[in-house]
Amino acid sequence: MDIKFAGNLKRMRKERSLTQEALADALGVTAGAVYKWEAGLSSPELEMLMRIADLFDSSVDTLLGYEMAENRRRSIKDQIYGYIVSKDKEGLEYAEKAITKYPNDFNVIIASAKAYMSFGIEERNDVWKRRAIELFERASCIVPHDIDPRYGRISIIGDVALLHFLVNDREKALDMMKKNNEAGVFDSKIGWLMALEGGTDKACLNQLSSAFWNKISETINTTMGLLYYYRNCRDWERVKTVARWSIDYLNSLRKNDEPCFFDKTNAAFLITESYAFFMTGDKAHAGELVDEAKRLAGYFDEAPNDDADIVKLFDITYASSTYTMLGRTGEETIRTVLDMMGDKKFTAFAGK
Repeated sequence: MDIKFAGNLKRMRKERSLTQEALADALGVTAGAVYKWEAGLSSPELEMLMRIADLFDSSVDTLLGYEMAENRRRSIKDQIYGYIVSKDKEGLEYAEKAITKYPNDFNVIIASAKAYMSFGIEERNDVWKRRAIELFERASCIVPHDIDPRYGRISIIGDVALLHFLVNDREKALDMMKKNNEAGVFDSKIGWLMALEGGTDKACLNQLSSAFWNKISETINTTMGLLYYYRNCRDWERVKTVARWSIDYLNSLRKNDEPCFFDKTNAAFLITESYAFFMTGDKAHAGELVDEAKRLAGYFDEAPNDDADIVKLFDITYASSTYTMLGRTGEETIRTVLDMMGDKKFTAFAGK
């Protein structure tokens, strides 16, 4: 067994910018005691270990660096997820045995909670859903300091809120999401739950429209990333596919034919699509796409409009504007995309 308490204590203390004296004060011990623990000269009693773990939002196992059973715990966690994938409800009994054996292992508890959540939702079993809530809440108290952010406290809060909604504790579900809506992570779910609760007011519409617009922005960023990834891989057919899908997607959303942010963005997609045709030898079609990109860019620049009130699915009832790193104008956007392509021959071709 490899005990790493001394090093872990020192690292956790420094991560929180605590001096040995400050940590000693928080624990009600002397600075000398903390010094001896970090130097490996002595070890605290079990009760003190639990207090230290609680102070650092950790578990005693993590604090000690107890690695002897790590492989076994990882195997148990993977097996629980295997039960979920195969939809084998015997996984719940297996999970309970795992919890009994490893009551403070974050990954085992999370996997077990996911099992109860999955089977509870599928079987419409409120008892299992409530058990999932219990396990998620237990896991939230022992989140390791080095956990993948995707599976940290915010993720747990989202799962618990959803479960509360599904067991008809809807007010609590909404309250949890609103209080923990860091960076708008729960915007779409809050809007959805408000609508399911019978919402017909502007607050509900604003919540949904804001969430939808953010998803549009994320989609644009993601497809731009895919375009440059496939450009890097020289997979020109996928560049064509992604660019054309992106253009069709934005056109399907627009409220009317008036100049708007979508025109400027589509100009960027058209230039990228043109480059793919240029690289595959179809310069005639590449030229047509460049001309269309320039037409859209000029159309936008004649009456620039970066307001977000451009989606036909709703009338946005709050002040909002769009921003892009590609350029303030359509002309700047085209120049930026050409610079990002970094191909002098294509730049010369596009400037024809």
